Amino acid sequence: MFLEIMFFILLGVFAGVIFGLIPGLHPNTVVLLTPLLASYIQSPPYLIAFLVALGVSNVFVDFIPSIILGSPDPEKELTVLPGHKFLLAGKGYGAIKLCVLGGVGSLIVCAVLLPLLIISIPNAYSLLGSYIWMILLFVVMFIILNEKENEKIFLGFFCFILSGIIGLMISDLPVNPVFTLFPVLSGFFGLSVIIINLKKRIEMPKQQFDDIEISGKTRNMSVVSGTLGGIFSGFLPGIGSSQIASLASADKNEKSFLVTMGSITVSNMILSLLSLWLINKSRSGIAVAIDELLSVGFNEFLLIFSVALVVVGLSAIITLHLSRIFLAIVEKIDYYKINIAVASAILFLTFITSGFYGTLLLIMCTSLGIFANLSGVKRGLLMGVLIIPTILFFIG
Repeated sequence: MFLEIMFFILLGVFAGVIFGLIPGLHPNTVVLLTPLLASYIQSPPYLIAFLVALGVSNVFVDFIPSIILGSPDPEKELTVLPGHKFLLAGKGYGAIKLCVLGGVGSLIVCAVLLPLLIISIPNAYSLLGSYIWMILLFVVMFIILNEKENEKIFLGFFCFILSGIIGLMISDLPVNPVFTLFPVLSGFFGLSVIIINLKKRIEMPKQQFDDIEISGKTRNMSVVSGTLGGIFSGFLPGIGSSQIASLASADKNEKSFLVTMGSITVSNMILSLLSLWLINKSRSGIAVAIDELLSVGFNEFLLIFSVALVVVGLSAIITLHLSRIFLAIVEKIDYYKINIAVASAILFLTFITSGFYGTLLLIMCTSLGIFANLSGVKRGLLMGVLIIPTILFFIG
C-alpha cells in the first residue's frame, strides 16, 4: 500500500506542477473532475494522496508564473509587486526562494501548533461566526485609512466600492460560476500589469542565482506571523493571502513580504484541510473535492498531514529547480513577446471558459486594475469584488 500511495503522491505532484505553471489553470477546478477521479481512483487513501499532493505542490510551483510572468494565482496577486521588483533587478530566483522558504517554515510551525489548532479551531469558529462581517470591515478600513494622503484614501475607497459592485454584478452574468473569478482576478492583477509593462517596454536583465540576504530574525518572524495570518485568514472569506501578508509582514519590506506570503499560503492550505475534519467546512477547491468523495475523520487527517509533509519537501526542490530553468529561458526571450503571449493566453482561456460576457468582464476588470496601478492605490483593495458580497451575506 505504501508504494501505491507514493505513486499517487507523485502523480498528484506532477498534476500540481502543470496546474501551477500554466496561467489560467487552478487546482480549484479539480472539483469539476471529482466524478471522473472517483471512477478511476476508488481507494480513499489514494484519492487523498493525489488531491493533497496536487494542492500543496501547486501552492509552491505557482510562485514561478506569479513572479516571472506576473500572472498569479487568485490568492497570490500581490506577490507580483515585490516579486517583480526583484525580477527586474536580476534577483527573480532569490524572490522565489524566499516564498519557498516561507512555505517550508510554515509547515514546520503548523506541525508544532497542531495540537493547539485541533483544540482551538472549533471554538474559534463558533465564536467568530457572528462577527465575520465586522472583522472584514475592520481589515478593509485599516488598509484604506493606512494611507497618508487624503487623495489616496479617497481613490482607495473608490476602487474598493467599484470592485464590490462588480462582485455583486457577476452572480447575475450567464457565466459558469466555477470560472467567474478567472476573468475578474486576471483582469485586476494579471492583464492590467502586463499592459502597463507592454507600454514601458521593460527589458529583462541578466538573472543572478544568488540568495537574497535576509536576517534570521526577520525570516523567523515572517514565518511565524505568516503562519498565524494564514490560519486567521481561513476564517475570513473574501480576504486573500496577499491582503493578510500586507498586514502580517514582519518588517513591512519586500523580503519579509515574500517570506510571509509563502507562509500564509501553505498554512491556509493546511487549515482548509484541517477544517474538513474539525468543523466540516470546505475552505478550498481541493478540500471541496475531498469532502465530496469521502468523510474526513482523525485517521484521514493524519494521512492528509503526512502527505503534506512529504509533498512540501518535494515541491520546494522542484520549484527551485524549475525556477532556474524558466529564468534561464526568459533571459533569452524577448520579455515583450512573453507578455504578449501571456496576455493572449488569458484572453483565449477567458473566452473558452466564460464566453462573450466573461471577456467583457475581463476588459472591465483590466481597466479598473490599470486605474488602480496608475493611481498608486493598494491593489489589494480590488478584492472588494469578494469582500463586499461576503460582508452583505453575513449581515443578511
